[in-house]
Amino acid sequence: MSEFLLLLNARIISFKSSVKSLNLIRILSFILVFGVFLGGAYYFFFRIFNYLLSVEIIGPVLMNKIIQMVFFIFFIMLLLSNIITSLSTFYNSRELQLLFALPIRPGAIYLAKLFENCVYASWATLIIILPLIFSYGITLRAPFQYYPLAIFSVIIYLIIPGTIATSLIFIIRCLLPKLRSRDVIFILFGLILGLTFFYIRINNPDLLKVFATENQRDLLMFAENLTTVGGIYLPSTWVGYILGTLSQGSARFHFYFLLLLSVTSTFVIIAFYLARFFYTRSWMLVGEYQSRMKKIHSVLYHYYGDAKTFLLKDILVFVREPIQWVQLGIFFILLIIYIFSLRRTPIYFTIPLWRTVVSFANFAYICFILATLGVRFIFPSISLEQYGIWLLRSSPISFARIIKIKYLFNLFVTIILIEGLLFFSNILIKTDPKFYIMLPIAAVLVAASLVSINLGWGAHYPQFNEDNPSRIAAGTGGIIAALVSIGYVGITIVILAIPAYNYLSNTYLKKPLSYPLIILSLAGFLLFNIFTIAGPLYLGIKSFQRRDI
Repeated sequence: MSEFLLLLNARIISFKSSVKSLNLIRILSFILVFGVFLGGAYYFFFRIFNYLLSVEIIGPVLMNKIIQMVFFIFFIMLLLSNIITSLSTFYNSRELQLLFALPIRPGAIYLAKLFENCVYASWATLIIILPLIFSYGITLRAPFQYYPLAIFSVIIYLIIPGTIATSLIFIIRCLLPKLRSRDVIFILFGLILGLTFFYIRINNPDLLKVFATENQRDLLMFAENLTTVGGIYLPSTWVGYILGTLSQGSARFHFYFLLLLSVTSTFVIIAFYLARFFYTRSWMLVGEYQSRMKKIHSVLYHYYGDAKTFLLKDILVFVREPIQWVQLGIFFILLIIYIFSLRRTPIYFTIPLWRTVVSFANFAYICFILATLGVRFIFPSISLEQYGIWLLRSSPISFARIIKIKYLFNLFVTIILIEGLLFFSNILIKTDPKFYIMLPIAAVLVAASLVSINLGWGAHYPQFNEDNPSRIAAGTGGIIAALVSIGYVGITIVILAIPAYNYLSNTYLKKPLSYPLIILSLAGFLLFNIFTIAGPLYLGIKSFQRRDI
């Protein structure tokens, strides 16, 4: 335990040093952006819970079901996220060679790395959960002890996916050390998703019919089955019961709290002993096998011109890093499932008014997905130049040109992604013809702004001491970029909602159009995007040029 505390203290000192290295403006900007995001998320959840509370009979029940459903989804997402980050944290981190050379037991190294891995894999989930907890408690007028106990329960809950993911990776890496990282990810993802599907199939088969709802009766039956999605055997259900009983001031929460605490402790102990037996051996086997792999000469030894060379280099770096394209592949799979699910929910698309509303909501959802992808894949691109950044600075090619090359390439890919998603989803939704034309035009500006925000903040907050894209995105700059991107999407949706509401009111409610308001909102949207496109890129280039590499 003393060795673990020593490593943990070293990590805390390192974090304090990185915070002290930031100037006051950066700290204040981080606090401002973080506070605005938490406030906006709290307001969003509060409005939902406050509305549900006003619905008689089913409202309060539905609130509890939503909480349990959200934590069940988070549990699966955390398992997948911990698998991806564990491969980098436990096998590809450069400090592991130093740690294993020190007189420190593998168990202590594992606990320190487990803490680090849980932070990197769960920070985004925790940011969403905190306003959810507070809005739920304030809506139900929960007692004061609800808040600290609820936060502590969630922190305990976040540890369980980390221990499960690391234990599975240790065993697979020890038994099959020749497997590449992408093979390990595919095996574990297939295992987890297969077990999840099997568990739901056995525990609540009606839940799998969510995409086949044909009428309101089927939809209400699905809502009734939401609470049994996880069943009483999963920690997500226990957390839901803890929040529900705590908000009512009931003493029944003790049972589920102690159950969650004991199960978490059991998983940590089992993972600790598995690490003692498997971690060191698997780390050595993987390192020995990787050292024998033949080096592949890059096609970049040939001259293709500066633009093509940088593009080919970025593509090769992306392809050779399995964690990168595996995560992108997962996003694509989830998006494909989402798009094809639209054609199996005809209940929402029979009324023209609701079809139009769903079209706009679909646009907002795709924009939020794009913001997430940008932070994960575009923001780290500057930091991943760490080994050659000195060469780039000494080359006759200006950094501004490098940024422009990266910007145009990422913009091209992003536009293809967002327009493709809008095209197929609008076909399935049978979007109104005017929305079918206007939304793709707005999507081009959204793509240009999100690429600029992430690339600009990536140049403003580079992390050249880190080679893990997930950890780069989870750093201070990544968090700011994520919150700014989500804030941008939120403001964009609010601005575009004004002409959309006027159009819906005129088309379906026969209200007159307010042309001055529509023109003003569209002009504001255009000016806002000019600022979000030019501002972050200019800030990133100037900040990087002043940096002493």
